[in-house]
Amino acid sequence: MTTAMAPLSPVTPSNDDFLDKGFCIVDMPVMSDSFQASFANLPRDRHSPSRLRQIRLSQYLGFWDEREWVFAILPQRKYIQSARYIKLAEAGGVPRHREQLEVDPSLLIARVLDNLPIDRQAIFQINVNQIRVVANSLFEGVTVPEGPHRDGHEYSVIAVARRENVKGGETQVIDPATMEVVHRQTLQENQAILIDDERYIHYATNIEPAEGDAGYRDIWVIEINRWENRAYGRTHERLAMTAKA
Repeated sequence: MTTAMAPLSPVTPSNDDFLDKGFCIVDMPVMSDSFQASFANLPRDRHSPSRLRQIRLSQYLGFWDEREWVFAILPQRKYIQSARYIKLAEAGGVPRHREQLEVDPSLLIARVLDNLPIDRQAIFQINVNQIRVVANSLFEGVTVPEGPHRDGHEYSVIAVARRENVKGGETQVIDPATMEVVHRQTLQENQAILIDDERYIHYATNIEPAEGDAGYRDIWVIEINRWENRAYGRTHERLAMTAKA
């Protein structure tokens, strides 16, 4: 005779603020100095020559394995954001090369998933963008060149890793029906905002040096979809580029 095991809860014990408002602020894990130092080795974004932006990207498959989240890196492909949502000519529907991450962001992704109302039995596809935006005497610190926008995912996350000698960079959550800013906050180091990307658009103001002539803002942008809605692979690429036509 066998004894039946109690079933796992199918849904994560989500952040109450997210359930109530469709967005929430969470504290991210404090990562090691060597992990944070990886921002200093980001390649220049060749698709944004008018801005000094440095970036890496890795894409993952993720699932819940009874006691923990498990992530597997997916084969490298061009990064394509749908022109249906991203209207910036250099980005929407454009295949862009991104070098992959040099660090493992699993702890960051897990913290995010632990605060979202998601089905633990689902499989997820996750984009993890590591970005440094520099503001100096030559380059304006444009943090969101797309303007207020949706990313075209189920969930979008902006997590601040470091703010070095900058002011500005206020994150805004906006109701697309009224264009009213329903939440505004300058995220501090190791803070993240989780957003229902199907409900809101978002934006962040420019940064500028607080003193002197140079500063930067290091962030993680994490984009999450269920596997069947993944922003990865040939079907996604075809649809993202078709939207540009």
